[in-house]
Amino acid sequence: MKLHHAPTTRSFRIKWLLEDLGLPYEEQVHNFYNEDRVASDYLEINPGATYPAFEDDGLVLTESGAIINHILRKYGQGRLQPTDLASQVLVDQWMFWSEGNFAIYQRYYWDHLTPPPACVTDPIKAVGEEGVKQAIKYSYQAEAALRDTGYMVGDDLTGADFMLCFPFFLGNLGGMFETRPKIRAYAKRIAQRPAFQLAIADTMDALKTLFTPDARSFRVHEETVTIWK
Repeated sequence: MKLHHAPTTRSFRIKWLLEDLGLPYEEQVHNFYNEDRVASDYLEINPGATYPAFEDDGLVLTESGAIINHILRKYGQGRLQPTDLASQVLVDQWMFWSEGNFAIYQRYYWDHLTPPPACVTDPIKAVGEEGVKQAIKYSYQAEAALRDTGYMVGDDLTGADFMLCFPFFLGNLGGMFETRPKIRAYAKRIAQRPAFQLAIADTMDALKTLFTPDARSFRVHEETVTIWK
């Protein structure tokens, strides 16, 4: 197994899962904010120039939810997977919800309100502000479903938690959940897990040095990708 990982990106989900399961894997670390993601050798692996990319015995996957499910099905040996159908369906629901009904709005904040290199080349403040507003609104669905203990679906970790950890942890760092006490407590429970702390360490280090006065948007490197034109 080989994980193409870039700190601050969704590849963190996969790194945490592999560490939590104690699985051996090869890690190739990239920098999302320079030319790494649009280099020709990486575009051959992932033409979308996103992270993660995951290689396993000739199979290449580039969507974190699909990678999580693949790893659990092939290597999990029943770990982190509920056995009853109702719980399995709830896991699927929250995995899809994470990207389709929450993180998409959080991305508007990242693209339009954060400074370079994380923002787009021409950020629009109002778009970012609306993204935050919508993300907080939709987060009430998770707030209502969470309990005071345990995880998103039951008492044990599932694929849902590995999906939700990325937007919820970063959102909690930014103070997004002041009106969502259960989400704050949930993010704190997850952050206390040793494998999580190991996996998030390089992201935390990157955030300390990411924003510099002379930084340019990560989007400028896309101008070199002729296959997208």
